[in-house]
Parts: sequence; structure tokens; C-alpha cells
Amino acid sequence: MNRYTSFLMFFILSFVASIVFFYFYLHAIFSFALPFHEPHGSGDPLGIFFGIFSPQVLLSLLAMAVFSLVYRILGIVYVARNKKVSDGEKALWIVGFLLMGFVTAIVFLVMAKGRGYVD
Repeated sequence: MNRYTSFLMFFILSFVASIVFFYFYLHAIFSFALPFHEPHGSGDPLGIFFGIFSPQVLLSLLAMAVFSLVYRILGIVYVARNKKVSDGEKALWIVGFLLMGFVTAIVFLVMAKGRGYVD
């Protein structure tokens, strides 16, 4: 597996894990928020806490965090090791991956093949 494919794979896995996380999280929030509009809704704080921090939410959050960290590290390593990239541009890429990882990853995926950042 070449560098571009591995970066792309982890980026896609992170994106899918983000969608799964937001689905489970919003489902947990709305499952407790909607019954309060009914006259006999119960407000069990412990039930709400364990609903919001359910295993599905926590596992998808963990997967999202790990995959996001991996593609950010891969992007930083690929740019830092490239001899064709100037030092100023390397610094911008690194700051971009640290601060705005998702947006920088999309730009990196578009530009990586054409500019020779990865194999």
C-alpha cells in the first residue's frame, strides 16, 4: 500500500467514524429531549448521562479520534520528509494539519499526487 492510499484510507475511516458518532450522539440526545415535551416525561439524570455516554457513542468517538490522529500524523510525516517542499511550506502544512485537520486533509488529497508529496 503506497502512502497516498494509506492516507486516503485513514481519512475515509475517520470521516465514516465521524458520521457514525454524530448519528449515535444525536440519537441519544433526541431520545431524551423529545419525551420532555410530553406531560409525563421523566427526567432521570443518571439515565440521561448513561444514554449520552453509551458504548456506541464512546466507541465511535474513540474510532474517530484514533483515525483522525493517524491521518494527521501521516500527513505531517509525508510533508516533513519530502525534499521538494520548501521549509516555509512545510511549516504551513504542519500548522494546517494541527489546527484544521479535516480541511487540510482535503486540500492535501487534492494536491498530493500533482505536487509529488506522496508516492
